[in-house]
This record gives sequence, structure tokens and C-alpha cells, in this order.
Amino acid sequence: MEGRNIYIITNSYPEKFETFNSQEMEFAIKNFNNVKILSFSRHKPCNNSNSKVSHFNLFQGILELLFPKNKSNYLKYLKVLKFVFVKNPKEFIRNIYSYLLALAILRKIKLKPNDIIFSYWLSRATIIAYYISIITNTEFVCQGHGSDIYIHPPKNLNKILKKAKAVITISQTNKNYLAKKYQIPPEKIKVFRLGVSLEFYNKLKAKKSLVNNKKESFIRFLSVSRYIPVKGVDILLKAVYDLVYNKNIKNIRFEIFGGGKLYRKYMSFVKKHKLNNYVKLNQWIEKDKLIVELLKSDCFVLSSRSEGLPVVLMEATAASLPIVATNVGGVSEIAIENFNAILAKELSPKSLSKAIEEFLKLDENKIKEMKENSENLYLNNYILEKNITEKYEFLQRL
Repeated sequence: MEGRNIYIITNSYPEKFETFNSQEMEFAIKNFNNVKILSFSRHKPCNNSNSKVSHFNLFQGILELLFPKNKSNYLKYLKVLKFVFVKNPKEFIRNIYSYLLALAILRKIKLKPNDIIFSYWLSRATIIAYYISIITNTEFVCQGHGSDIYIHPPKNLNKILKKAKAVITISQTNKNYLAKKYQIPPEKIKVFRLGVSLEFYNKLKAKKSLVNNKKESFIRFLSVSRYIPVKGVDILLKAVYDLVYNKNIKNIRFEIFGGGKLYRKYMSFVKKHKLNNYVKLNQWIEKDKLIVELLKSDCFVLSSRSEGLPVVLMEATAASLPIVATNVGGVSEIAIENFNAILAKELSPKSLSKAIEEFLKLDENKIKEMKENSENLYLNNYILEKNITEKYEFLQRL
């Protein structure tokens, strides 16, 4: 549609470290002329010269509320306040924050009737899009990933989803959950998977011969995760303890990379339970270094309590790694039991320990088959450029 802009609302561009969403957004603004980013991220680039990226803050929203650029909008601003005021103090703070950011956007961006607002997360960004839509009648599309669906959804998400032009999510499991819980027609919910770039895949291929794959005396497991409760690193550490001290399995090593508030707590657990020879807790890892770690590893482990469809598993499949994982969210769509993965039957250290033990008992032929299956899953379903193109072409057609 001529003259239409697609505005992505997000709090995650730019980010301190390169992530799947930053890769997607950079691809989108580079390859689609009418895609622009409306960001309220805490991280701002030193050189903000990209005209397709605008940054907003609360002060701009306060200015617009007190001194609106278009005075005819003032009554609409007041009307929206009825959606902001709720009894729950925490929810009210989140709403007022979103409300002021919505006004900040309207102060700076002149929306046209045929523009589309695309909220990248089913959380604060979606509330902002909802408020803007009420004020301007601009259509919006919202997208859900994992914790923003299952753990921290907006309080009135049912109303928001019903008003949305379309709902996007990253896995079939998510779609089924949203349709059932919020009584949304399934045809309104579209699944567009995330992915890993061909550049990343090609780097894996190029560096494979350079990495020392000399057979070691132990099996090397890799996990990449934030050190926060939902990612379940504590489940993995307890599973390792069970393997080492209850099952007397000593030929294992776990390299864990991440960042977050529980790092010190996990380090204390490792020391207290004498796991230093079996577990190494590292800080966050850059993509180029991750490539080397993937190539050095025998298996990827995911121990999350909740997920959408994790990109780390897409990176693992691109690296042809077998997977051991907890069966949460859409994980089973990429970590397929007895195909390229072994899934824990329950969300517990004992169950994860048993799944890892099952992997250790596999013969070389089965492991080779799982590696090939992982790579084929990536090539058929999780190429970033292909998946992003399909999603933004869909948004263009709305």
C-alpha cells in the first residue's frame, strides 16, 4: 500500500549485546523502506544517525500531556486515562509509564490512517500500541514470544488482542495457547518463526575445520542462558550434581554462558557442592566466540522453566548439535524427541538428569543421525532472512 509506514514499537533496540531481535530489526529497516523503529530502550547508540530509528522517553510524554502539539487530541488523551487507572499499584505504574510513552510517540510521529503499529513484545510495547490505537484509530499488530505470553502478560490482554488487527507469535504451541486462553479466532493468529542468520551458519561452516575437535576423555555440554529464575540454570546445576554424585558419572563437562542477577548464587552452589571440575559458569558470550563454543561441544542443554521457541536452540541446530531440553513452550517444535533431541519428561533436576544420562548412552550412529537432523531442521525452518522476509511481507499486505 503506497505511503504506508510500519512502526515497530520496542524496548529492545538497540541492546547492550547483539540479540535475535536486534538482528531482525536491522534486517527489516535495511530491506523494507517503510519500516521504522520507535524505541524506548535504555541503551542508546553513540551515533544515532539512522533516520529510521526514533528514541522516546517519559519527559516527552509529560510535555505532550501538559502542552499537546495538537490541542484537538487533548480530550482523547484524557479519555484513554480510564484504561490507565487500575487498583493494582504495580499494574498502574506500568500503565502510566506506557501511557506517557504513547504520548511521547504521538508528539514526535504523525501517524497516517493507513499506517500499521507493530508491537514487538506482548508486554509494555503492546500496551503502548493499544493506547495509540485508541487515540488515533491506527491499526496495530502485536507479537508474543515466551515469558511475555506465559509469565508477564498485560492485565487486560484479552481486550488488547481482540482490538488488534492481527496477532503474531513464534510457535504453534504459543498460537494454540493464545487462541484457547483468550478466545481469539485461530485465523487471526499467525506463526512466524525466529531464526539464525545465514552469515552465522556460514561462519560455523568456515570455522569448523579450524576448531580442535580432538577426541576428549569427557563429553562436553553447552548451555547459553540468562542467570534468572525462568531460565532454570539451578535445575541444570542440580541435575549435574545428581549425575556426578548419585550416578557416579564423571566423564562430563558443562560450559554455561550467561548474565544476570543469580550469577553469584549459582557460583556459590557450584563451590558448595564441589562441581568445579564439572561445571564452568561464564559471563555473556559474543556471537563470534559462541561459534567456537558450539563447534567444540557434543550436545546443547536447555533447562528453562518457560520458553517461546528459543533462538539458542536454533543456533544449536545450525551447529548440527543434538539437544537435551526441558519440554516447555514451543521447545518440542525444534527439539524433537528421538529425532534431534531428548526431552526431560518433567520439569525437575531428576528428570533432566535422566535425559542427559539417556544421551550419554547413545551410540555413535544415533548421535550422527541426530546431528544431521538438527542441521536439516535449521535449513528447512529457521533461516532468519527467510522468516523475517515472510513476516514483514505479511505486515505489508494487511
